[in-house]
Amino acid sequence: IKNIINQINMKKHNIAIIGLGYWGTIVTNTIISMGLFKKIFIYDNDISKVKIIKKKFGNKVISIKFDQIKNNKKIKNVFLATPPRINFKILKTLIKHKKNILIEKPGMINLKYFDLIEKELNKNKIKLSFGYIYIYNNYIRYLKKIIQSKKLGKIKYINFQRQNFGPIRNRVSATYDLATHDISILSFLFNKNIKLKKIINHDILGKNNYDISFLNLEVNGAQIDINVSWLNPEKIRKIIIIGSKKMLLFDEMNLNEPIKIYNNYVSFPKINRFSKLYFNQSKYIFRGKSKSIRLSIQKPLNVEIKEFIKSKKNLTDLKFSKKIIKILKKTK
Repeated sequence: IKNIINQINMKKHNIAIIGLGYWGTIVTNTIISMGLFKKIFIYDNDISKVKIIKKKFGNKVISIKFDQIKNNKKIKNVFLATPPRINFKILKTLIKHKKNILIEKPGMINLKYFDLIEKELNKNKIKLSFGYIYIYNNYIRYLKKIIQSKKLGKIKYINFQRQNFGPIRNRVSATYDLATHDISILSFLFNKNIKLKKIINHDILGKNNYDISFLNLEVNGAQIDINVSWLNPEKIRKIIIIGSKKMLLFDEMNLNEPIKIYNNYVSFPKINRFSKLYFNQSKYIFRGKSKSIRLSIQKPLNVEIKEFIKSKKNLTDLKFSKKIIKILKKTK
């Protein structure tokens, strides 16, 4: 009954999608399939993209101009799937016209723009959320819970592996395209200051852009490694967490056993100062049983859109995104 009531309430809303490229098409398809909006408007300055979407979805979407979106008071919500280089002007205009905005990550890459947009938000009480989609993933939210529960013990080390074969970007590096996801996950898991210690970049294709990157960071005393590449023959999405009590593996590509918790740990026995002079300190390795965790499947994009509409304050707000961009700025 609660779900039916929520659907009826959300049917009162209209939404506009600006930007109909690869991600904008996915967003449009998702919003239509959710069946939660009264009217769905679309816009792109490339008319050919609008025609493709209209051909695919017919009268389920309404083609509209940008000026009509900003001036239509019945359109309260806008999804931006546009390039970061043009987003500042669009955001500024939409905020002034009192639109709630969900913008695809990273949204903007100029830190000065974040400060200017923050001033606009303070003047106009609307919601601005950034599309860091992994924050709306059931398994990532589970990782946060298990870390906070201390079941893994003190977190010593985390390794992120995000590799695939394409798509290859021209305007942003693999770090901006891929590592943004992992840094956003890290920010969500710990909500602590993240320190970038070292980065190694490789320009394999020779186009003055980084195709493979290795980032070493530190947060809350834990060492973090992030490896990203869009030149990998296999698609890999893994997070390995090493705690003082247990270890955890999240393998996004393993649909049968996405999360495995290993009752493994390594410790060194305490010895007094006198015996250190005469004996070598030996390690103790414990291997216990592993446990698989499988959660009910909810599409992160659907969750993100629902929470954007229903929540008064979104998790991935301006402050959250600015924190990620600050770290990325240091990777150049």
